[in-house]
Amino acid sequence: MAQYQKEIDSLKKITPTVIKDTSQLNNLAQLAFYYSFIDSANTFKYANIVTNYSNSLMFKPGIAASLRAKANYYIIKRVPQKAIPFLNQEALIWQQIKRSKEMAANFTMLGQALSLSGNFEESANYFDKAESIYKKINDQKALSVLYHNAGAMFTEKTEPKLALIYLIKSLEIQELLNDTKTIGATQNNIGRLFYQTKNFPKAIEYFNKSIKSNYLSQDWRNLGIAHVNIANVYVDLNDYPKAIEELNKSLVYFNKVDFKRGMQVVYNNMGAMNIRQQNYEAAIPLLKKGLELANINQSKAGVALIEQNIGFSLSGLKQYKEALIWFEKAEQTAIDNKADDYSFGEIYNHRSSLDSAMGNYQSALVYRTKYMRINEKFMGDKVIKEVNELQTKYETQKKEYAISLLNKSDSIKSLEIANQQLAINQSLFKIAEQKLKLADANLQIISDSLLLTEQNQLLLQAKLDSSFKEAKIVRLAEQNRIKELEVSRKNNQIVIVLISVGFLSLVIYFVYRRNKSIQEKAYQQKLFEQQKNAAIAVIDSEEKERKRIASDLHDGVGQLMSAAWMNLQALKNQISKLNSAEADLLDKSLALVNESCNEVRQVSHNMMPNALLLKGLVKAVQEFIGQINQRNIKINLTTEGLSDNLPSHIETVLYRVIQESVNNVIKHSKASKLDISIIKSLDGIDVMIEDNGIGFNLKNANKTNGIGLSNIKSRIQYLEGTVEWNTSEKNGTLVAIFIPLTKRISPNL
Repeated sequence: MAQYQKEIDSLKKITPTVIKDTSQLNNLAQLAFYYSFIDSANTFKYANIVTNYSNSLMFKPGIAASLRAKANYYIIKRVPQKAIPFLNQEALIWQQIKRSKEMAANFTMLGQALSLSGNFEESANYFDKAESIYKKINDQKALSVLYHNAGAMFTEKTEPKLALIYLIKSLEIQELLNDTKTIGATQNNIGRLFYQTKNFPKAIEYFNKSIKSNYLSQDWRNLGIAHVNIANVYVDLNDYPKAIEELNKSLVYFNKVDFKRGMQVVYNNMGAMNIRQQNYEAAIPLLKKGLELANINQSKAGVALIEQNIGFSLSGLKQYKEALIWFEKAEQTAIDNKADDYSFGEIYNHRSSLDSAMGNYQSALVYRTKYMRINEKFMGDKVIKEVNELQTKYETQKKEYAISLLNKSDSIKSLEIANQQLAINQSLFKIAEQKLKLADANLQIISDSLLLTEQNQLLLQAKLDSSFKEAKIVRLAEQNRIKELEVSRKNNQIVIVLISVGFLSLVIYFVYRRNKSIQEKAYQQKLFEQQKNAAIAVIDSEEKERKRIASDLHDGVGQLMSAAWMNLQALKNQISKLNSAEADLLDKSLALVNESCNEVRQVSHNMMPNALLLKGLVKAVQEFIGQINQRNIKINLTTEGLSDNLPSHIETVLYRVIQESVNNVIKHSKASKLDISIIKSLDGIDVMIEDNGIGFNLKNANKTNGIGLSNIKSRIQYLEGTVEWNTSEKNGTLVAIFIPLTKRISPNL
């Protein structure tokens, strides 16, 4: 993308704000075309400006150039159905003004778009038209580009021989023209073609040629990519030292051009290779470097696996606490980015082993159970035994923990009672101390009064009676005050008890509410798990039932029908004298029985095709399409990146969904054309099924269709994928499916 940004910057410097002539308009159109490789907003912004100026200046080449920029954006984004209308409008303009070279360029782009949509026959026709024009005007450079695109088309069509022929034609012209900028890229593509067909010696030969060419042209980015590709060959050959050597070379060149995505792939692959060789200490810094680059580059592809690989390496080094932190990060990243089952399976499997090593048997049991759910089809006796052992250890640990809690609870209660009694005793002691002080004070007062009385006895003899009465009143008052203090103390104790009871009641109430909330959450979680397990069980049961019915039809009814046909045939051979009516009846019976045999085999094959079990998804879909009568509807199939088989459960679900969707089109859409594309990329699998039929009302279909659309949704949700229907009445239907899929070792760049 850097080369396009460089061209964009130079064009923006020479393009004025206000366009005054067609040469400036051509620069603006070229700017829109370069933006189509990197920026959708600016592509359409500048293309629309070109269209407006071209209309005002009556400049048709400008209108055609703006259409080409828009079409190229959709070709780069691999949405050919949106590119083709722009290219058709562009073609009409070039035909009107008779620009043969531009017409040939338009034919080349139409060939690319049609090959992306799977219409290889029409694509080849447009390439042939472009080739005829370029040969006529002797434009060797354009012929080289054309042959390269044709080679890419036949690669998409999984025709490696034809793809190789066109790529070599392109390479011959590039070498003749000494086109050093493109020779290395073409050699690299030829090497990838040999790598995909497992011809490793030839792959190494062409990757080395690409390395030499890119070095001479100083194309450091493609030079680094060639080194990564040859390293992947050595990984497949288990020659890790050579693979590391090539990856180190690629790092040098990626650093030259600051290609962070390439550096991320290199560090990730280096770390993964060290893990395979149990060099955990060496793997960790490499993986952390790859993770750092992924965060800088804002690329989330494979981040969860990098994090769990770091955790796995730390676990191998017995650094369990740090390993646990990385496993928790990996799990959260996988959840946030909706990672595939493979990523979750790796995380759960290694997390379970870590928890077991740390003695956390309850957590180990939980993660082992999650791992088993993902891999239950492949689980053996060893896994079951491990789970049972973890269950036993967990139950033992749980009982010991419960006993410990009871002992601690009794100790806490005893301590609380002792503290309460101590507080009461302290309160009583303070009250007694206050009473004693009060009594001492009263005694002192009485003593002073008696002394005063004795001193004044003679003088106060007359007042003696009143003095005794006053002393008696004082004593009564003291007694009343003592009684009031006792009543106050009792009231205080009652208030303290009431407050304690109220506080204890609140504590009990909040504990009850918290426990009830925890139980409700646990119930909801359990209900969700049961619903999820039920959905998975229904899908699995359906596939098993299909297999059983297919087997019964083929081995039971099919064999009986075949035996009946053979008996009738033997009967025909034994009976020599039959009149014409009897012979005709016998022949019709034989034909009916033979047709029934074929029908039984056909039904059995549809329910569980052998191609899906033996050859994979692509061949199964091709055979399914081949069985459909295409006189009324034309079906086109496009595949990419599916040279290797997918996991069996993914292939089965995708085959059923495609089969259901195609049957819906045939039964209800009245379509004359059906396009199917299955594309596997680094992020996952994209499936698009588009027809030109009458369409339907999606809201009404969701209300009335209990099996069709909901069945497709449930199957795709089982794979953690998404499915969308884009349709309306009389406008056809587009079904878009995405299944996330990520691998630990990154594929070829």
